Amino acid sequence: MKKISLSLILSLIITGGLFAQDIMNAFFDKVNYIGAFDGASNWTYGWTEWNPVTKVYPDATVTKGNGQFSRSSGLHITANETWSGVIKLDGWVYVDEGATLTIAAGTIIRGTQKSALVVERGAKIMAVGTQTNPIVFTSNKGAGLRSNSDWAGLVICGKAINNIAGGVGVAEGGIESQYGGTVANDNSGELKYVRIEFPGYEVATGKEVNGLTLCSVGSATQINYVQVSYSGDDGYEWFGGSVNAKYLISYKTEDDDFDTDNGFSGMVQFGLISRDPDIAEIDDAANGFESDNDASGSGATPFTSAIFSNISAFGPAKSATEPLTLKTYHAGGSALRLRRNTKLQIYNSAFLGWGMGLRLESDGSQTAANTDVLTIKNTIISGIRGDKFKEDGTVFDAASLQAWFLNGSRENQLINNNADVKITDPFNYIALNFQPAAGSLVFDASYWIPTAVNPIAISNETKLVNYPNPFSGSTNIEIQLEKASYVRVFVIDMAGRTVVSLQEGNLTEGKHRFVFDGTALPKGLYFAKVVNGSDQKVVKMISK
Repeated sequence: MKKISLSLILSLIITGGLFAQDIMNAFFDKVNYIGAFDGASNWTYGWTEWNPVTKVYPDATVTKGNGQFSRSSGLHITANETWSGVIKLDGWVYVDEGATLTIAAGTIIRGTQKSALVVERGAKIMAVGTQTNPIVFTSNKGAGLRSNSDWAGLVICGKAINNIAGGVGVAEGGIESQYGGTVANDNSGELKYVRIEFPGYEVATGKEVNGLTLCSVGSATQINYVQVSYSGDDGYEWFGGSVNAKYLISYKTEDDDFDTDNGFSGMVQFGLISRDPDIAEIDDAANGFESDNDASGSGATPFTSAIFSNISAFGPAKSATEPLTLKTYHAGGSALRLRRNTKLQIYNSAFLGWGMGLRLESDGSQTAANTDVLTIKNTIISGIRGDKFKEDGTVFDAASLQAWFLNGSRENQLINNNADVKITDPFNYIALNFQPAAGSLVFDASYWIPTAVNPIAISNETKLVNYPNPFSGSTNIEIQLEKASYVRVFVIDMAGRTVVSLQEGNLTEGKHRFVFDGTALPKGLYFAKVVNGSDQKVVKMISK
């Protein structure tokens, strides 16, 4: 084990980076469904783009960069700067330590071949779009001419902890920026409502820039609502660090969608992976998840131990015959390729239509799985075209790995046909719909059922569930009736005043869902109240 000085141990404890996070952490919205969608609200609405190849973007009016592709000769931003309008990114542009690059909502950055934007250690990027006016990084090519790897991508380097010898790494792809340190809560800025289209440039064999590369980025950095589309390498790759994120999309990526390395220990909730059967890596397996502790699978600490929850991952295979034949590196790709001593944790997720299912490599990872240090829980694997379970160590064989996955304590499901999971239309690239349909296996199946989403018995006939909680904007109030009843459902504030009445009258037996929209109301504490006959029950809800 790597020796760690007493001063570094104290620093890690102070900054919260020594111990792995837990699925009960307050970061996670304790929802009752698995996957990224609840069947009602659509968090992709407004800011995403599903056909960026033919999207018409205005021409750039400003150029940033000098057409040079090295750290020494590229453009360096040394003081605070704001970008807006339509910008051509030409060359490698670095935001230097001490500088903040602010990108205004609605800004479009069009990258030329091989160009990249790199945020150095000690610098910040503040790229905060809105749902109706996102920030877009895209190709400089015209509509209809764009494809994977038109430009390099966005790289953010922080001072958080990794497991590289000496604690400092150098960014891949020839960027040459250093990353890493001892500051787990380092702040590299914020990304919100951002699209990154056609990135992922391979500068040389094995030296690539991903769509979004996060190098030892700290937990004070905020990342929410990011879509990476048509990446020629990984959609997202984390090299150490402790940054958390919600609402991430990897769309039509060539290589891996979510790749974790070098001791990444953050938390991610609500992620969408959508593959295209015609787009795949040409020299390696294309996986939904790929995870390593490090390149050699060593025992260097901290281990890669990130927690992912509520991921909906749709591979290249709609069914056993669509497409008839998978591309080679889709057939060899896995929904989950966990290898080289990783200790990743996956909860409340659904993986449909992949070449292979769970591939667990290395004795270290398999040993960790036996004690749930590495774990997969409350997760569906469905519609696998090849090996459902594959091992490359000595602790498990395929049969025992399957038994591990299906052990009742983990509450996982192995389904033969994607259609049986009942997701509306996730493989229809003309009109994608990732929402679960009525009767879907994802409902009432999460790790947090029954306790953490507040089910409350009413006369032994009704259950009340509220999710997400805390919530921002709107939340669901759900009741399950065992028989028809006269029911009132309403929301009150802290003073006991009725804010809104959601239901008053007869309801049939079964599940009924109501949406409380608190967008226009003050943030704070509210109560959902259900009256069924002579019984009354209340659940607390927090609007944030």
